[in-house]
Amino acid sequence: MARHKSEENRTARVRLGGVELSVALDKELYERLRASLPYRLLRRLPKVPVVRNGEPPLDGLRLEQIEWYQTIDLGNGTVTPGFVDHREQVGLYGLPDSLEGKRCLDVATFDGFWAFEMETRGAAEVVAIDLHSLRDCDIPIHFYEQYERGVAGNIKGRGFAYAKRARGSQVQRKVHSVYDLSPATVGTFDFVFLSDLLIHLRDPMAAIEAVRSVLRADGEAIIAEIFDPELEEGAHENAMRMMMALDEYSGCWWWYPTSSSLKQMLRMARFAEVEEVARLTLGTSTDFQLPKVVLRARGGAAD
Repeated sequence: MARHKSEENRTARVRLGGVELSVALDKELYERLRASLPYRLLRRLPKVPVVRNGEPPLDGLRLEQIEWYQTIDLGNGTVTPGFVDHREQVGLYGLPDSLEGKRCLDVATFDGFWAFEMETRGAAEVVAIDLHSLRDCDIPIHFYEQYERGVAGNIKGRGFAYAKRARGSQVQRKVHSVYDLSPATVGTFDFVFLSDLLIHLRDPMAAIEAVRSVLRADGEAIIAEIFDPELEEGAHENAMRMMMALDEYSGCWWWYPTSSSLKQMLRMARFAEVEEVARLTLGTSTDFQLPKVVLRARGGAAD
Protein backbone atom coordinates (compact mmCIF):
# COMPACT_ATOMS: atom_id res chain seq x y z
CA MET A 1 0.00 0.00 0.00
CA ALA A 2 2.83 2.38 0.84
CA ARG A 3 4.57 1.53 -2.46
CA HIS A 4 1.41 2.27 -4.43
CA LYS A 5 0.97 5.59 -2.64
CA SER A 6 4.51 6.73 -3.48
CA GLU A 7 3.92 5.94 -7.16
CA GLU A 8 0.75 8.03 -7.17
CA ASN A 9 2.49 11.13 -5.75
CA ARG A 10 4.90 13.54 -7.37
CA THR A 11 7.18 16.24 -6.06
CA ALA A 12 6.97 19.90 -7.04
CA ARG A 13 9.76 22.36 -6.29
CA VAL A 14 8.62 25.70 -4.94
CA ARG A 15 10.82 28.77 -4.28
CA LEU A 16 9.89 31.05 -1.39
CA GLY A 17 12.32 33.97 -1.30
CA GLY A 18 15.75 32.34 -1.48
CA VAL A 19 14.55 28.96 -0.17
CA GLU A 20 13.58 26.03 -2.41
CA LEU A 21 11.09 23.55 -1.00
CA SER A 22 10.08 20.12 -2.25
CA VAL A 23 6.34 19.56 -1.86
CA ALA A 24 4.62 16.18 -2.28
CA LEU A 25 1.46 16.50 -4.38
CA ASP A 26 -1.37 14.24 -5.37
CA LYS A 27 -0.74 12.99 -8.94
CA GLU A 28 -3.81 14.72 -10.38
CA LEU A 29 -2.98 18.03 -8.70
CA TYR A 30 0.64 17.74 -9.83
CA GLU A 31 -0.34 17.31 -13.48
CA ARG A 32 -2.77 20.22 -13.28
CA LEU A 33 -0.04 22.44 -11.82
CA ARG A 34 2.43 21.48 -14.55
CA ALA A 35 -0.12 22.33 -17.24
CA SER A 36 -0.98 25.73 -15.78
CA LEU A 37 0.20 28.87 -17.59
CA PRO A 38 1.80 30.53 -14.53
CA TYR A 39 3.86 27.40 -13.84
CA ARG A 40 5.11 27.21 -17.45
CA LEU A 41 5.98 30.91 -17.48
CA LEU A 42 7.81 30.79 -14.15
CA ARG A 43 9.93 27.85 -15.25
CA ARG A 44 11.19 29.93 -18.19
CA LEU A 45 12.29 32.84 -16.03
CA PRO A 46 16.08 32.93 -15.54
CA LYS A 47 17.52 32.51 -12.08
CA VAL A 48 18.74 35.86 -10.79
CA PRO A 49 21.01 36.54 -7.83
CA VAL A 50 19.51 37.81 -4.61
CA VAL A 51 20.54 41.41 -3.99
CA ARG A 52 21.41 42.11 -0.38
CA ASN A 53 21.94 45.68 0.79
CA GLY A 54 21.56 46.88 -2.78
CA GLU A 55 24.58 45.01 -4.16
CA PRO A 56 24.52 41.71 -6.08
CA PRO A 57 27.00 39.00 -5.05
CA LEU A 58 30.15 38.85 -7.16
CA ASP A 59 30.75 35.11 -6.67
CA GLY A 60 34.26 35.28 -8.09
CA LEU A 61 33.26 37.48 -11.04
CA ARG A 62 36.31 38.94 -12.80
CA LEU A 63 36.64 42.50 -14.07
CA GLU A 64 36.57 41.43 -17.72
CA GLN A 65 33.32 39.52 -17.19
CA ILE A 66 31.44 42.69 -16.24
CA GLU A 67 29.72 44.85 -18.85
CA TRP A 68 31.01 48.24 -17.70
CA TYR A 69 29.01 51.34 -18.54
CA GLN A 70 31.34 53.81 -16.82
CA THR A 71 35.13 53.89 -16.91
CA ILE A 72 36.31 53.86 -13.27
CA ASP A 73 39.75 54.19 -11.72
CA LEU A 74 39.83 51.42 -9.13
CA GLY A 75 42.64 53.14 -7.24
CA ASN A 76 45.13 50.28 -7.53
CA GLY A 77 46.57 51.04 -10.96
CA THR A 78 43.60 49.40 -12.68
CA VAL A 79 41.09 51.30 -14.81
CA THR A 80 37.93 49.60 -16.02
CA PRO A 81 36.69 49.81 -19.60
CA GLY A 82 33.40 51.63 -20.13
CA PHE A 83 30.89 52.90 -22.66
CA VAL A 84 31.42 56.43 -21.28
CA ASP A 85 34.52 57.94 -19.69
CA HIS A 86 33.75 61.00 -17.56
CA ARG A 87 37.22 61.47 -16.09
CA GLU A 88 38.46 64.30 -18.32
CA GLN A 89 35.19 66.26 -17.99
CA VAL A 90 34.51 66.05 -14.24
CA GLY A 91 35.49 69.71 -13.80
CA LEU A 92 32.73 70.82 -16.17
CA TYR A 93 29.94 69.43 -14.00
CA GLY A 94 30.20 72.04 -11.25
CA LEU A 95 30.47 69.72 -8.26
CA PRO A 96 31.58 71.53 -5.08
CA ASP A 97 35.31 71.16 -4.47
CA SER A 98 34.51 69.96 -0.96
CA LEU A 99 31.51 67.96 0.21
CA GLU A 100 32.88 67.57 3.72
CA GLY A 101 30.15 66.85 6.23
CA LYS A 102 27.50 66.56 3.50
CA ARG A 103 24.98 63.76 2.96
CA CYS A 104 24.93 63.10 -0.78
CA LEU A 105 22.75 61.19 -3.25
CA ASP A 106 23.69 59.77 -6.66
CA VAL A 107 20.55 59.02 -8.68
CA ALA A 108 20.82 56.15 -11.19
CA THR A 109 24.40 55.41 -10.17
CA PHE A 110 25.07 52.50 -12.57
CA ASP A 111 28.73 51.55 -11.88
CA GLY A 112 29.09 54.31 -9.26
CA PHE A 113 31.43 56.79 -10.96
CA TRP A 114 29.78 59.92 -9.54
CA ALA A 115 29.08 58.36 -6.14
CA PHE A 116 32.77 57.53 -5.73
CA GLU A 117 33.65 61.06 -6.89
CA MET A 118 31.48 62.52 -4.12
CA GLU A 119 33.18 60.27 -1.59
CA THR A 120 36.58 61.45 -2.84
CA ARG A 121 35.46 65.04 -2.18
CA GLY A 122 34.93 64.26 1.49
CA ALA A 123 31.20 63.52 1.73
CA ALA A 124 30.16 62.28 5.15
CA GLU A 125 27.73 59.81 3.58
CA VAL A 126 26.94 58.87 -0.02
CA VAL A 127 23.82 56.96 -1.00
CA ALA A 128 23.65 55.63 -4.57
CA ILE A 129 20.36 54.37 -5.98
CA ASP A 130 19.56 52.31 -9.06
CA LEU A 131 17.23 49.59 -10.28
CA HIS A 132 17.68 45.90 -9.61
CA SER A 133 17.55 44.83 -13.25
CA LEU A 134 17.22 46.27 -16.74
CA ARG A 135 13.78 44.66 -16.86
CA ASP A 136 12.69 47.27 -14.28
CA CYS A 137 13.30 50.17 -16.68
CA ASP A 138 10.46 52.19 -18.21
CA ILE A 139 9.36 50.10 -21.18
CA PRO A 140 6.23 50.67 -23.36
CA ILE A 141 3.80 47.91 -22.49
CA HIS A 142 3.50 46.61 -26.07
CA PHE A 143 7.27 46.21 -26.32
CA TYR A 144 7.79 44.67 -22.89
CA GLU A 145 7.89 41.03 -23.99
CA GLN A 146 10.48 41.51 -26.75
CA TYR A 147 12.62 43.81 -24.61
CA GLU A 148 12.38 41.56 -21.55
CA ARG A 149 13.70 38.63 -23.59
CA GLY A 150 16.78 40.65 -24.45
CA VAL A 151 17.60 41.72 -20.90
CA ALA A 152 16.40 38.74 -18.85
CA GLY A 153 18.88 38.04 -16.08
CA ASN A 154 20.76 41.30 -16.73
CA ILE A 155 21.25 42.40 -13.14
CA LYS A 156 22.51 45.91 -12.45
CA GLY A 157 25.10 46.68 -9.79
CA ARG A 158 27.83 44.13 -10.45
CA GLY A 159 30.21 46.82 -11.67
CA PHE A 160 29.36 48.95 -8.65
CA ALA A 161 29.99 46.07 -6.23
CA TYR A 162 33.30 45.23 -7.90
CA ALA A 163 34.50 48.87 -7.91
CA LYS A 164 33.39 49.44 -4.32
CA ARG A 165 35.37 46.44 -3.11
CA ALA A 166 38.47 47.40 -5.10
CA ARG A 167 38.37 51.01 -3.87
CA GLY A 168 37.55 50.15 -0.25
CA SER A 169 34.55 52.48 -0.58
CA GLN A 170 31.82 53.09 2.00
CA VAL A 171 29.19 54.25 -0.51
CA GLN A 172 25.81 52.61 0.08
CA ARG A 173 23.93 51.28 -2.95
CA LYS A 174 20.16 50.97 -2.53
CA VAL A 175 17.68 49.45 -4.96
CA HIS A 176 15.19 52.21 -5.70
CA SER A 177 13.59 53.76 -8.75
CA VAL A 178 13.91 57.52 -8.96
CA TYR A 179 10.11 57.59 -8.72
CA ASP A 180 10.38 56.03 -5.23
CA LEU A 181 12.50 58.85 -3.79
CA SER A 182 10.95 60.52 -0.77
CA PRO A 183 12.06 61.56 2.71
CA ALA A 184 10.34 58.42 4.00
CA THR A 185 12.34 56.04 1.76
CA VAL A 186 15.82 57.60 1.74
CA GLY A 187 15.77 60.68 3.97
CA THR A 188 16.95 64.10 2.80
CA PHE A 189 20.25 65.27 1.34
CA ASP A 190 22.58 68.26 1.19
CA PHE A 191 23.70 67.43 -2.35
CA VAL A 192 22.01 65.46 -5.13
CA PHE A 193 23.50 64.45 -8.48
CA LEU A 194 21.41 63.26 -11.44
CA SER A 195 22.86 62.65 -14.89
CA ASP A 196 21.78 61.00 -18.14
CA LEU A 197 18.51 59.64 -16.75
CA LEU A 198 15.54 61.82 -17.69
CA ILE A 199 15.64 60.87 -21.38
CA HIS A 200 15.14 57.22 -20.37
CA LEU A 201 11.98 57.85 -18.32
CA ARG A 202 8.33 57.67 -19.21
CA ASP A 203 7.59 60.53 -16.76
CA PRO A 204 10.63 62.81 -16.34
CA MET A 205 8.59 65.44 -14.50
CA ALA A 206 7.60 62.97 -11.78
CA ALA A 207 11.27 62.04 -11.42
CA ILE A 208 12.32 65.68 -11.03
CA GLU A 209 9.64 66.23 -8.39
CA ALA A 210 10.81 63.14 -6.50
CA VAL A 211 14.41 64.40 -6.54
CA ARG A 212 13.27 67.80 -5.29
CA SER A 213 11.41 66.14 -2.40
CA VAL A 214 14.65 64.78 -0.90
CA LEU A 215 16.77 67.92 -1.34
CA ARG A 216 17.05 70.05 1.78
CA ALA A 217 16.02 73.70 1.57
CA ASP A 218 19.66 74.83 1.71
CA GLY A 219 20.83 71.92 -0.45
CA GLU A 220 22.23 71.90 -3.98
CA ALA A 221 21.49 69.69 -6.97
CA ILE A 222 23.36 69.11 -10.22
CA ILE A 223 21.24 67.88 -13.13
CA ALA A 224 23.20 66.98 -16.27
CA GLU A 225 21.18 65.77 -19.21
CA ILE A 226 21.28 65.05 -22.93
CA PHE A 227 19.54 67.83 -24.87
CA ASP A 228 18.54 68.59 -28.45
CA PRO A 229 20.52 71.53 -29.90
CA GLU A 230 18.69 71.33 -33.25
CA LEU A 231 15.29 71.70 -31.61
CA GLU A 232 16.65 74.51 -29.46
CA GLU A 233 17.71 76.45 -32.56
CA GLY A 234 14.18 76.19 -33.95
CA ALA A 235 11.03 78.08 -33.11
CA HIS A 236 9.97 75.89 -30.17
CA GLU A 237 12.66 76.52 -27.59
CA ASN A 238 10.65 75.24 -24.62
CA ALA A 239 9.96 71.85 -26.20
CA MET A 240 10.67 68.17 -25.74
CA ARG A 241 10.78 65.87 -28.74
CA MET A 242 9.40 62.40 -28.23
CA MET A 243 11.78 59.76 -29.59
CA MET A 244 9.31 56.88 -29.64
CA ALA A 245 8.38 55.40 -33.01
CA LEU A 246 5.12 53.48 -33.27
CA ASP A 247 6.79 50.32 -34.55
CA GLU A 248 10.18 50.53 -32.87
CA TYR A 249 11.58 50.80 -29.37
CA SER A 250 15.31 51.03 -28.76
CA GLY A 251 15.11 50.25 -25.06
CA CYS A 252 16.82 53.55 -24.46
CA TRP A 253 15.33 56.99 -25.12
CA TRP A 254 11.90 58.45 -24.63
CA TRP A 255 12.63 62.16 -24.95
CA TYR A 256 15.02 64.72 -26.36
CA PRO A 257 14.50 68.03 -24.46
CA THR A 258 15.87 71.51 -25.00
CA SER A 259 17.93 73.12 -22.23
CA SER A 260 15.19 75.70 -21.63
CA SER A 261 12.56 72.98 -21.18
CA LEU A 262 14.76 71.29 -18.56
CA LYS A 263 15.17 74.58 -16.69
CA GLN A 264 11.42 75.18 -16.76
CA MET A 265 10.71 71.68 -15.43
CA LEU A 266 13.07 72.30 -12.50
CA ARG A 267 11.30 75.56 -11.70
CA MET A 268 7.90 73.84 -11.90
CA ALA A 269 9.17 71.30 -9.34
CA ARG A 270 9.99 74.26 -7.06
CA PHE A 271 13.75 74.16 -7.38
CA ALA A 272 15.23 77.60 -6.74
CA GLU A 273 18.08 79.53 -8.42
CA VAL A 274 18.18 77.33 -11.51
CA GLU A 275 21.27 78.18 -13.57
CA GLU A 276 23.25 76.70 -16.42
CA VAL A 277 26.75 75.57 -15.48
CA ALA A 278 28.12 74.23 -18.75
CA ARG A 279 27.50 72.54 -22.07
CA LEU A 280 29.66 69.67 -23.19
CA THR A 281 29.85 66.77 -25.60
CA LEU A 282 30.03 63.33 -24.03
CA GLY A 283 31.95 60.83 -26.11
CA THR A 284 31.33 57.09 -26.05
CA SER A 285 33.30 53.96 -26.84
CA THR A 286 31.32 53.69 -30.10
CA ASP A 287 32.30 57.26 -31.12
CA PHE A 288 28.69 58.36 -30.68
CA GLN A 289 28.65 62.00 -29.50
CA LEU A 290 26.05 63.19 -26.99
CA PRO A 291 25.39 66.91 -26.36
CA LYS A 292 24.76 67.63 -22.67
CA VAL A 293 23.75 70.59 -20.58
CA VAL A 294 24.65 70.86 -16.88
CA LEU A 295 22.28 72.72 -14.57
CA ARG A 296 22.64 73.72 -10.91
CA ALA A 297 19.63 74.32 -8.66
CA ARG A 298 18.95 74.99 -4.99
CA GLY A 299 16.31 73.50 -2.74
CA GLY A 300 14.68 76.73 -1.73
CA ALA A 301 12.00 77.20 0.88
CA ALA A 302 9.08 74.75 0.95
CA ASP A 303 5.71 76.07 -0.21
